[in-house]
Formats: sequence, structure tokens, C-alpha cells
Amino acid sequence: MRRRQAQAGFTLVEVMIAITIMAVLSVMAWRGLDSVSRANTMLEQRTEDMARLLRALDQLERDLALRATTELPSSATDAPQAAAANTAPLAAAELLPASLQVRRQAGLPFFIEIVRAAPAAPGHWQRVQWWQRGAVLYRAAGPAAASFPLPAPDAAVRVGVLDDVAMSRVRAWEPGQGWRNLPGTAPARSPATGLELVFGIRAAGGGDVRTFRRVVALE
Repeated sequence: MRRRQAQAGFTLVEVMIAITIMAVLSVMAWRGLDSVSRANTMLEQRTEDMARLLRALDQLERDLALRATTELPSSATDAPQAAAANTAPLAAAELLPASLQVRRQAGLPFFIEIVRAAPAAPGHWQRVQWWQRGAVLYRAAGPAAASFPLPAPDAAVRVGVLDDVAMSRVRAWEPGQGWRNLPGTAPARSPATGLELVFGIRAAGGGDVRTFRRVVALE
């Protein structure tokens, strides 16, 4: 009798209970791993989006830093072509330097043109344009030239530098007056000393819009 009791195993009910407990623990572990995987994927996507935004802002700030600081001729930005393209300066000449213009163009909520030094060609200049079309921020650089008027950038060489752009805004800091929205029509009392760039980026999958701000000094 003692030998039979020592050899007795688990009953069928006990085995079923153990299997059920293991199945529940497996489901809980799988859900936990799935949540961790989803969170990691979302974090990587946000990191990549942030890196692209920083690269775009760094490039725009570099273009502004390389802008021409000497007096430019009136044809430096090729005004006849700008008029033909249905564009017009939106800020008084006293507010922004001649090498930096914010323009309104049909269907484009954001358009900036910069006359900057060509890094690969000393003594030459080029026109660089930034604009938003739809949800994409584009950049295009014209060929370098040593004389004015400078050729306009070819639309075929444009590069999409940032996606999912929900909004964009440009403002200039006028000493004694504060931030002024661009475009603006009121005459300026003194030249702007800073430029504010604001972009609203929509999260992947149509989520919330996150706002990012960069202020660039205009010396």
C-alpha cells in the first residue's frame, strides 16, 4: 500500500489546471512583449522624425548664417521673375536685410528666399528658397554666380527635407516693437535683429501636432 501511494501521479484535473495557468501566463507575457515592441517602434519613429526636423532647421539656420551682409543691387533677387511668378515682398525693406525676403506665393503658406555665399565657389552667390507645399517642406538652391541678377533655383532640383508639416510660421523681432508676423505691411522703425521659425509636425498615423520653434539672430 505504501509503495502504491509513493508511485501515485497527478490527476487529470491537476494537469488541466496547470496547463490553464501556463496558457494564461503565456498570453500575459506575449501581450507585455507586444506592448514593449510597439513602444520601441514608436520611440524609434519619433527619434527619426526629430532627427529630420533638427537637420532641416540646422540647414535653414546655416543658409541664414551664410546670407549676404553687404549691400545688394536691386536686381539681386531677380525682381522681374518674382513678379511674373505672382510673388511680392511681404516685409518692409527696413525690417529684413536685402539678402532675406519672405514672399507670398499662391498656394504656399511658407516661402523664404535667401541670397547666400556659395560655399563651394568663393566669391560667388546663389539664391536658396524654402517653401511648404501641402505637408512637405522643400528646399532648392540655384546655381552659383559671380554677378547679378542671380539665376533662380530650378524646381527640378528641389529636395523634400521634412514631411508631415501641419503648419509653419515666420516672425521677425523688431527692437522696441516685439515680434512681427511675416508677411506684414506696416513700415518698420528699425531693422529686425532676430527671426523666429515655427513648425507644427503631425505625429505618425495622424496623431497630435507638435510645435517646434527656432530663433535665429540677425546680426
